[in-house]
Amino acid sequence: MTRQSVSNSSAAPEAIATGSSPAKIVETETAEMRPAFRHPGVILPVPTPQEKFQHAQPGVPDTQLTREATGLLHEFSTQLLFNHSHRVFFWANELGRQTGQHYDQELLFVCAAFHDMGLLKKFSSAEDRFEVDGANAVRQFLEHHNVPAARIQVAWDAISLHTTPGIVQYKPIEVELLYNGVGLDVLGIGYETFPDDLRKTIVAQYPRVNFKQDIANAFLGGFKHKTQTTEGTCNEDICSHFIRNYKRSNFYEQIQNSPFQNSQL
Repeated sequence: MTRQSVSNSSAAPEAIATGSSPAKIVETETAEMRPAFRHPGVILPVPTPQEKFQHAQPGVPDTQLTREATGLLHEFSTQLLFNHSHRVFFWANELGRQTGQHYDQELLFVCAAFHDMGLLKKFSSAEDRFEVDGANAVRQFLEHHNVPAARIQVAWDAISLHTTPGIVQYKPIEVELLYNGVGLDVLGIGYETFPDDLRKTIVAQYPRVNFKQDIANAFLGGFKHKTQTTEGTCNEDICSHFIRNYKRSNFYEQIQNSPFQNSQL
């Protein structure tokens, strides 16, 4: 699809007046006239896992989507991320139950299964945030299964925003549940108020063996080749801790160093 610039008729005369040659008026295109998303320039294929790995775990909705998502974790991920992703689902699922609201349990599991796929070399792009890599992977996976676009967008948002504070509470509930499930498993947010017996049962089923150290190393492995993607995010703290002489850009300095000059009164 060719991208068009958006303009309006009231702005056109100014454009013509200030330009060195007559400006071409571009036809206005409203947002609903376009697809709701844009595919990445480079598509990283999401394979269908071998059938022997396609078995949903007890307590997970048993559907084709959940079986294949589990299979991808089994075949291409690590035990660390397999356990982490399942714990995230069970935390998020319980938090969803507590709200008393309806939510898409099947999609929530798929989001939990894919949320850290972008840390794996197989699904890691050269330039995008790892969260976006995982979101792009889930979109491809769900499109392959002819899932409706609106449902796919919820999954994309949930995964792309799962480390970004301050937004998810204004998105569909599945987006917020994934964010809170990740926050509980990685940072312990909500630990004291989560049912103690359920917490112990889930950890017994999906152990946290050396989790605090290994998840930090998994993060580093996922973006040490593209540290620029971590700037302005919590992931930057991983780079600061592990990478010698790591230096982030400074937003204030970027403002001051802009090639534009202040206008004179």
